[in-house]
Amino acid sequence: MKKILLSFCMLGCSAFGQTATNFNCNDCAAANHDLFTELNAGKVVVICWVMPCSTCISGALSAQSACQSFSASNPGQVYYYCVDDVANTSCSTLLSWCNTNGIINTTALFSNATINMTDYGTAGMPKVVVLGDQNHTVYYNQNNPNITTLGIQTAIGNALSAIAIGVKENENVSFASLNVFPNPANTSSKLSFSLAKDSKC
Repeated sequence: MKKILLSFCMLGCSAFGQTATNFNCNDCAAANHDLFTELNAGKVVVICWVMPCSTCISGALSAQSACQSFSASNPGQVYYYCVDDVANTSCSTLLSWCNTNGIINTTALFSNATINMTDYGTAGMPKVVVLGDQNHTVYYNQNNPNITTLGIQTAIGNALSAIAIGVKENENVSFASLNVFPNPANTSSKLSFSLAKDSKC
């Protein structure tokens, strides 16, 4: 029953049950990245698309703050990618914009059209997605002004929980309600639920 509940939480917290779109390309430092290889290795990948522009600063900082909040508890497991929206900004300009605005804890910078924000619905600056687990699940998908540090943290926490447990999706479970508190959590959470109909464990 625990696996079923956690599986439902994983599904409920994902962005419309959407899955990630793979990419294989080099970052601004010429290092190669294959998204699905990174997710399959247990990484959580947070992607923030920027123009770059002044409107994009707060969303990029929220994503950075959320990622950094896991640096002690999950070192090296949460990747933060800052990506030019349509790959028309040079890497040096993107790096300068990041440094000027305090966005200094990225795992990698990209100006590569292979990483396409429209794979995750509508464009809009900034745009943040949180991707994780071997099912390549989208846990968060927001455009400005709906981006929040807490929302990104919650999504990262859910992705890390799914990775740790290795939960498989079960789409045949129906819940009338499901709540996890606190979320995210460092050591424990309380899960309360009610079933919509009788069910066997």
